[in-house]
Amino acid sequence: MNLPLSISLLASNRIGSLERCLDSLKPLLQKVPAELIVVFTGVDERVWEVAERYTDQIIPFTWCNDFAKARNAGLEQAKGEWFMYIDDDEWFDDVTEICDFFLSGEYKEYDYAYYTVRSYDDWNGITYTDSKAYRLAKRLPELCFLDSIHEALPFLGGRGKYFDSYVHHYGYVRDEEKKNKQKNSRNIPLLLEDIQKRPNYIKNYIQLIQEYFGLENWNKAEEYSRRARERCQDMGNTIFQGRLQVLLIETLYGKEDFEQAEKEAIMMVEKENPCLLAKLMLYCFLIVLYARKEDSEKTLHYGILFEKTLTHLDEALESGEERGHYLDESMVKNPERLYPGRINCAKAALDLRDYEKAAYFLNLLPWEEDYMFQQFYPLLDQWWETYEDQALELLINLPYESPYLLFQRLIYQEKSGKKNVALFDKCQEKIEHPYLRRKLVEKALWEQRDFSLMLDRMDLDTWKTCIKEIVEDTPYTEVGKLWKALKQLFDEHLIQGLWMKKLLLEKDLSRGFLMKTELMKALREYAECIVAFYQMQYYKEMFSDKSRHLLPVDCRQTLVVLDALEKLDQKQPAEAVRLLRTALKLYPQMTGVIREVLRLLTHEVENPAETAGAEFLGLAVQMKEAVKGMMEQGQFQEALSVVSQLFPLLPEDMELLRLHQKLLAQLG
Repeated sequence: MNLPLSISLLASNRIGSLERCLDSLKPLLQKVPAELIVVFTGVDERVWEVAERYTDQIIPFTWCNDFAKARNAGLEQAKGEWFMYIDDDEWFDDVTEICDFFLSGEYKEYDYAYYTVRSYDDWNGITYTDSKAYRLAKRLPELCFLDSIHEALPFLGGRGKYFDSYVHHYGYVRDEEKKNKQKNSRNIPLLLEDIQKRPNYIKNYIQLIQEYFGLENWNKAEEYSRRARERCQDMGNTIFQGRLQVLLIETLYGKEDFEQAEKEAIMMVEKENPCLLAKLMLYCFLIVLYARKEDSEKTLHYGILFEKTLTHLDEALESGEERGHYLDESMVKNPERLYPGRINCAKAALDLRDYEKAAYFLNLLPWEEDYMFQQFYPLLDQWWETYEDQALELLINLPYESPYLLFQRLIYQEKSGKKNVALFDKCQEKIEHPYLRRKLVEKALWEQRDFSLMLDRMDLDTWKTCIKEIVEDTPYTEVGKLWKALKQLFDEHLIQGLWMKKLLLEKDLSRGFLMKTELMKALREYAECIVAFYQMQYYKEMFSDKSRHLLPVDCRQTLVVLDALEKLDQKQPAEAVRLLRTALKLYPQMTGVIREVLRLLTHEVENPAETAGAEFLGLAVQMKEAVKGMMEQGQFQEALSVVSQLFPLLPEDMELLRLHQKLLAQLG
């Protein structure tokens, strides 16, 4: 039977990802006449057991620090017309396109194929880099893997197929940067040794430069970039020229030798006739370099050259003329490089008041792919402060309905003071990103608008984060507007209102300008607000002495504060002080406030006369009257003696302080 495809998988000890990988290949194995070969390089018997459920062809391979040998073990056993390889930490979402390629017979018209490897930067799976990977080829006699590190199939020419299918790959995610650097350090001696044996094998130089990148050893990276370029020139080898051009400029940029990077990039563009992909990458570097120098004319110049050149890329890739240069289109089209470059060009055009070109570059941004564009929101907001209405008008006229553009249209249309309720509600429905959400909530609060549509979809943690940022960033002189908005919030969203009130009271209390009476009143209100907030979320039993320790820390502190205030009401200041001291360590945000209350109460404990009853206060009034009588009779020295005795008993009595000043003046 004709066997169109052999799939070879390198399996180590990653049992979790292995099963996911094999499961993603199952539709391909079911629909296409294909064999699966697993090369087992690990020692975990469970991996072998998982692999046995999918295939009988399992090759045990004793690891020898040579990836090419391990790959070739699978290739040597293959019988299919085509050979495909994959790692155990990769898996497909969908293999329909690859199935159709073989089932339709289309594979007979091609010699090799690429699919995309989506490599994630971290475990949350949000940021990633896509790269085209040469993973399928006709199984010819001369086909074999090369290189012990970063092994690959040689490019044998012919016609290539480029699949949209992609694998998820988390292999570059590292739990610790140290592990990655250890791997770099391990590979470098092996590569240096191989360069000694094969000084004309340029791929080793490229891999070595990338290892030095990982260690940020820019001097060594530059040294081997130049040595590799010289070696290629001596041999007349142009295959690696573009890759080495890019690596050298990237190295110079990494070591912050920006002047040399600019000089050599221009020389390469003008004199070395780089391939299309290399030229595009060099333009990218020049855009960044000139944007950094705030040279708007040159930034815009190279931005336009980049876009014109980019229009020819797909055609060149399809024809095959851009293959074999060890550069990948994903390097150019990587969103983290492409979109910042276009933003730099739009800014340069605005600086030059060239609004037509600014609109051109703004149109090229991924407005409808909001997840890609969110990182640029703060940067764009800075523009509007610099360029004012001209830039904002360009934005609102863009033909997109992205959340950011909707919000900017709202701002623009309401500048006259007239409310656009429909557009405001549309923003409430569309905006999800925390940065924009915070801006919309802030606008609603300051203008005392109903933003129930947003609040009804917002979880409590998100609200707490959002309102915390708003309260913290609001100047004290403007806090009154938030207090006004709070009244409206309490009507329909009590729990959100309680949290906002808590933050506002914290801000007032932490400011440190409240006198004793106001301070104690605000502290009580603050404590009661927090308890009310948590009582809406927890059973009554949670507030018992037995279960208090399970409550959030701010709530635990508040309960202690309320106990202390109760002791104060019962004329037990010493016990109130003891309780407040235990509360000091619980919630750092309120430490300053608690310390101030402690200072005031400690003073009272040390001066019990201040808290004496009505009888003592009546006696104090009589004694002050006696002092006044002495002063009328000219007995100033005697009056001063009495006042001096009263001071320790009535340190807060302002009338007594004034009498003291008058006596000193008379005796002076």
